[in-house]
Amino acid sequence: MTANHTLLIERREYKYLITEELADQVRHAIRPFCRLDPFAAKQPRDRYTISSLYFDTPALALYHANIVEHVDRFKLRIRNYPDAPDGPVFFEVKRRVNDVISKARGRVPLANWEQLFTSPSSFPWDKIGAHDRSAVERFMTLARSHVADPVTLVRYEREPYMSLVDDYARVTFDRNIRSQRLNRLSLEPDNRHWRNMDDAYTMRSDRSLTVLELKFTSAVPTWMVNVVASLGLNRLAFSKYGTSVVAWYTLPDFRLSNLQRNIA
Repeated sequence: MTANHTLLIERREYKYLITEELADQVRHAIRPFCRLDPFAAKQPRDRYTISSLYFDTPALALYHANIVEHVDRFKLRIRNYPDAPDGPVFFEVKRRVNDVISKARGRVPLANWEQLFTSPSSFPWDKIGAHDRSAVERFMTLARSHVADPVTLVRYEREPYMSLVDDYARVTFDRNIRSQRLNRLSLEPDNRHWRNMDDAYTMRSDRSLTVLELKFTSAVPTWMVNVVASLGLNRLAFSKYGTSVVAWYTLPDFRLSNLQRNIA
């Protein structure tokens, strides 16, 4: 898991939908170049859980900007890690300009994050550092200017690896991806209302698939190029947020066509 402080980096992401058998081969191939994330290494099955509460406008403008691939677009989400139940929450603005992704991330104490929306004048800013404050203020400014509110909660299990030979490069496997419609300020799900998003129907496959992500800063590391080539991986984007919107905000008759636009 990324360290608990403000993160602002520029990177690129390549995504692939793969079987568990292929995931085993990728894991073996990256072993000389990567190590398991330390937080994940402390968890069962070398995975931790991520929850993201996504915000959007009443017309779902941020979702549609992604669908039509606006050159400059962003996502607003509040993230926490249920495997660290007393840990902070993170306010994140994930921006994409062409193929470059930047993420501003600010930490807020779990007990106080809702106060930023319900009673901002009394929020205890002294409890967070200056860099975190900058990222949080950026999130709040965008949320208010776009009149964005909670839309969906997305949760999944991540198996992450960190490069041993690059300044920044990561390989992650995301599984058990699920979502629920959530239109309130809460990170607490109703476990009766989850809907799977990595099922065979959504993935247009004969089975559930794993989302593989290769992340790096500028040029693709040579070892990543070799792994992709040797295993014959085919790049295929998968938007967790976009798929959750399709699941909860589109009519059943149009879901398949919309899913095909989210997996492209």
